Amino acid sequence: MVVLGPEWFQQHRKLAPASTTKTKMPFDRAAFVAEVEAAVADTDQHHDAGFVWEYKRRRDFAASVIAAYSAFTDEQKLDMLLALAVDLGSQDMSLLVRSLPSLLRAHLVFQVLAAALGFNPPTDLDTYKHVKHGLVPVPEHFCILLGSVPNGYAFLLQLRSDLSLVLKKYHRILPTHEVTALMYLDILLRDLFATQSGVHFRSIDLTDENAETIAVVLQKERVHRMRDWADLAQRLAGPNRRCFGMFHSNLPHQPLVFLETFVTTELTGNIGAILAPATGPPVTQPTHAIFYSISNTHLGLRGLNLGSHLLFLAITRLAREHPSVHTFATLSPVPSFRAWVGHQVTANPVAQNHQLAWFTSENLQVLQEVFGVSALAASKWLRKTLDANEWRTKPHAALFEELARDVLTRLCLNYILFEREACPVGEADDAASSLRIVDPVANFHLRNGAQVERLNFAADDSDAGFQHAYGLMINYKYSIQSVDDTSMSYKRNSTVALAASLVPILWPAPHPIFAEIRALAAAGGPSILILAKQYTKGQVIMSRGQLPHAVYFLCKGRVHVETAPACVLEQGSVFGEAEIRGREPVRYTIRALALCHVLFVRAADMALVTKSARL
Repeated sequence: MVVLGPEWFQQHRKLAPASTTKTKMPFDRAAFVAEVEAAVADTDQHHDAGFVWEYKRRRDFAASVIAAYSAFTDEQKLDMLLALAVDLGSQDMSLLVRSLPSLLRAHLVFQVLAAALGFNPPTDLDTYKHVKHGLVPVPEHFCILLGSVPNGYAFLLQLRSDLSLVLKKYHRILPTHEVTALMYLDILLRDLFATQSGVHFRSIDLTDENAETIAVVLQKERVHRMRDWADLAQRLAGPNRRCFGMFHSNLPHQPLVFLETFVTTELTGNIGAILAPATGPPVTQPTHAIFYSISNTHLGLRGLNLGSHLLFLAITRLAREHPSVHTFATLSPVPSFRAWVGHQVTANPVAQNHQLAWFTSENLQVLQEVFGVSALAASKWLRKTLDANEWRTKPHAALFEELARDVLTRLCLNYILFEREACPVGEADDAASSLRIVDPVANFHLRNGAQVERLNFAADDSDAGFQHAYGLMINYKYSIQSVDDTSMSYKRNSTVALAASLVPILWPAPHPIFAEIRALAAAGGPSILILAKQYTKGQVIMSRGQLPHAVYFLCKGRVHVETAPACVLEQGSVFGEAEIRGREPVRYTIRALALCHVLFVRAADMALVTKSARL
């Protein structure tokens, strides 16, 4: 019997190394294609004496593929994936019709012609069955067969993981049509996993019987590695700590994704406070649930939103177990922020005006008077000093920390709200925006409908925290009342919701609309969304003749107001407020003249603000 403890921890803290000695397995692509076609052929002879033998033959073939695949080289894996994606994946309607028996083929043609002429001929079940079978791609038939044998589900996860690695390794040397076919095979596998039943949610408890599951948690923790047995035990069974997971019935002891949580009485802004050994009694009336680590254990599950599903199930469970909890939030890393800062400095050395926007006039004055750094050298000097990570022992350490806090917080907020990239093929939803936030963690939570609640400087003093984001972390808040609205807004329009407390970082000047929104939030009034969006040069923000959608605050950039005479609005301008108050159509078109960063409050929310404040 397995006994959990420090000795067990040392034995299982690392994944077992993969075997370096493999028995070379031959792979004949043409023969494989023929065998797959035979294995998924539509025999339907359920009452034939040979049906059981045929069923066994198919399953034996699927099992032999799984057994042989483990010894394949990367080149053989590529060959097999190309056989599935290219040789077996290309089907058209003419091929489907030609595959039908002659009588059924004639009957199908008759039914199509009759339907085109407005008649409704009776459906022939044999024809329907053959057509339905033929419309399902051969690779999908074969993957369903693979999933039906022992270890089949785990194999399909590995197959999709390998497909991702193969695409990354070989996409530059493969013909375009083969790359496209492999991408469609990836989508097919993703959709196949999405329709699978047998996924369930449960708590991961610290018991000896749960050793196999706990070993996966230990080895697959992606965000904050577990230091020792005491750390692991505290995260799973410590005071105010819980761990939840999503499991599949075919992999009952291996979580597909798991989530670590902490209940407390405040919005925690430092990971050390969660990971440090617990002191004092457990909190009996927690008000905040903090999700501080979520880890996907299989690359093959990417794009399936299992993490999102797990998050909301955990919220439901915690709300039931702790009715006093009113705030659900994360404490999340910003894994690509430091790399982005470095790119901003080195990618375009002549973009000095852009880099000067990092600093306020007060920042530049401190740099000049205390550190002897000119405005033009400020961004490079700041990055070099931060990267060296020795400033705490230098003169004026307190002033430098204050300067770094101010600049990095402002930079990070702009990065999270406004830096976007094109969505990969297959990720963008139908009729959705083709853009997403660059940071992967931010993109995950914003797609779920969270809002950016707070930025925390010096929140993670680990080596990984410094390497990723100079120690910054972010709280994303999940407001159940508005999560659907903010999620849809992000997916469709690439807008990001942020807390009113963050607005002064982007809009330093006081404004009565923002002041009233903060007052409403403090008084427990209706939730008013403040949204952020990036507009590129030439993009229309407001259109003439339409009812106004929002009041807009121009944080960065310039816009052209197409009136007679035309005019230009600079950074710091507000527009749309008069039209919303007067409930009048917009009398002019406003178009971005350059890259613009905009905050806005939608018309429906403005009605609540106006009613409350009588602005």
